Amino acid sequence: MKISKKIVVLLPMFFLVLACNWGHEGSENGSTGKSEDTSDVKIIEAASNSKAGVGPIKDPVVLGDQIDAEMAAKGEKLFNKKCSVCHEIHDSNRGPALGGVLEKRSPQFVMNMILDPDGMIENDPQIKALKAVYEVRMDNLHLTEEEAREIVEYLRKY
Repeated sequence: MKISKKIVVLLPMFFLVLACNWGHEGSENGSTGKSEDTSDVKIIEAASNSKAGVGPIKDPVVLGDQIDAEMAAKGEKLFNKKCSVCHEIHDSNRGPALGGVLEKRSPQFVMNMILDPDGMIENDPQIKALKAVYEVRMDNLHLTEEEAREIVEYLRKY
């Protein structure tokens, strides 16, 4: 019984610490005001970087050497219209900050999160942990694969 109680208390705390660091790395302006040792998180995230996640994007998304300015501009408009209610680039809001997300997650993982947030929340342990931290469940915005790809292109800038 004593072991069970410790697991019940310590396991959620581990995921909380893990999830809190996800959106704060890559902040250029240091606005989080925290100096965090995230080496363990980086190792876990690097291991999951090649994962595609759960959703319609099964094949790797190939990004060009240069950011496609036209596609990124469309992605920025979509981000501002659909995503910025909950997400910012450098600061956590209702959802995690998305600056540097493509350093931690593969493009197909990000696209699957955009296209199938319910599947990702239900099936990916790190996304489950983020859900516990942010409390607000990401809505399915019913975007197309092309629109999700445009948002990914925009996020490449950060």
